[in-house]
Parts: sequence; C-alpha cells; structure tokens
Amino acid sequence: MRNLPICEFSFGYTRVSATPVYKRENQGTAVDMPVRLKAFDQLPVQGTKRPIYLTQQQNEALYFKLDEARVLRWLRANQITDVPNEGLGRAYLERYDDFGPFLEVFKDREGTGGYPRTVPAYVYLLLHTLSHQMMHSLADSSGVDRDGIGEHIFPADLAFVIYRKGMTPDLGNISAMWRNHADEFLRRAIDPRTLRCGSGSLCDARGGACPACVMVSEVSCIASNLLLSRAVLKGGKGPEWEPKSAPDLVGFFEAAVSK
Repeated sequence: MRNLPICEFSFGYTRVSATPVYKRENQGTAVDMPVRLKAFDQLPVQGTKRPIYLTQQQNEALYFKLDEARVLRWLRANQITDVPNEGLGRAYLERYDDFGPFLEVFKDREGTGGYPRTVPAYVYLLLHTLSHQMMHSLADSSGVDRDGIGEHIFPADLAFVIYRKGMTPDLGNISAMWRNHADEFLRRAIDPRTLRCGSGSLCDARGGACPACVMVSEVSCIASNLLLSRAVLKGGKGPEWEPKSAPDLVGFFEAAVSK
C-alpha cells in the first residue's frame, strides 16, 4: 500500500508512570498511588479548550488478511469455545469483551488468572503475534529500523497492517523490498529458525514472548507487548495468563492446521 494515512495525537502527559497506578515507597511500605494525566495548558483564547498535538503522515505499508477457513481450523484445534462454522468476524464483534485500556487481565505471570480460551482473545492473539513476526521480517529484509515500523490490528476482518512510521520523505524501502525480495521476506517470516525464541527455550518452556523473539519496542506496539505468544505460530506451551493446566497450543503454521 502507498500513502497510508496515519494520524497520531496526544492530549496530555505524565512523567510518573505509564500505568494508572504505581507503587510508592512510604516508610518501608509500598503504597498504591494513582497517576494523574495532566492535560496541556489551555489556549490563550476565550473558552476552556485545550490543545491536542498531532502528527499526520502518509507512508508505505503492507496489509495482511488471513484465510478465514484456516483460522477456524486453528481455533478448533486449540479447543476454543463457541467457534462458529462461518462468519468469524461477526462472531468476534458479538462476543468481544473489552480487554481494558491497559490489558491488565493479560499481565498475569503466574497462571492463576484462568482467563478462558475465547474467540476474541485468541483471534487478537494470533493477529498481534503474526503482526510482530512480520515486523521483524520486514526490518531484516528492507533495512527499515524495527522501531520505525508501526502496526494496526483489524480483528473483525482477520487483518493487520504494518507501516513505516518515519516522518522523513519516503525512500521507498518497503516497495523496493516487496518488488525485489517478496519471496525471501515471506519465507523468512515462517522459517523454523525465526519461529523459535532467540533465548534458547525460554518462551518454548514458559509460553508468552520475550524481547529475543517477537516483542518490539513499546512505542511501536499497539498493545504494549501484551497478548503475544510465540507458541501461537509454532506450537507449544500456552500464554502465561492461562491456567497452568491448560493444554499446549497448536501452532498456526503446523501441518495439523494446513488441511
């Protein structure tokens, strides 16, 4: 895609914490303190309006849309409840339960939360993980810096887009890569070596993801590196926010899902 319109904005700031609550030490005791978002100063005009600062850009992007039949097979292989026979996008919208602005439920690291395997959570998990995998492959194949690639997820369409975030004039990195190295780019994204964790068996043994495999900079990730799991693509132990007794995942690229 050429000239993808992107608008990023900010209406305030905080220098304390990126989360709504932070721990403050007081006389040897950790106390929960709320984080207040401070709006920018009012404009010097009549009224109470406050400015919103934004950047607009049009840049190169790659748009991916997954095959619905394969996604349905993958969901059934992983024992997801209430998988529809068709109309997966409609089912996603009907059953979606708000993850919350900071996805707190997916920060469980002990496997005690017991979040169920639902269609919305697993569709987003698959798309988000695959988006990061493609971001890594794009950075390696095109020369675009990994932190200079952004993403947007469209779960009801089973689609996502990754795009060049730079504000500098477009150098044609992505279009040149696609024109000259499209096959190499796609092969790299599903190569068994790139589907493994770069920290040995860390993610294979514990589930989830780490900076050595599919995590990216948090300024580039749309969901703060949550709802990611290496096992979604290659199979293995499920994400850490599931109960410890949950069965292992069948990977999206495994032979069992291909037919």
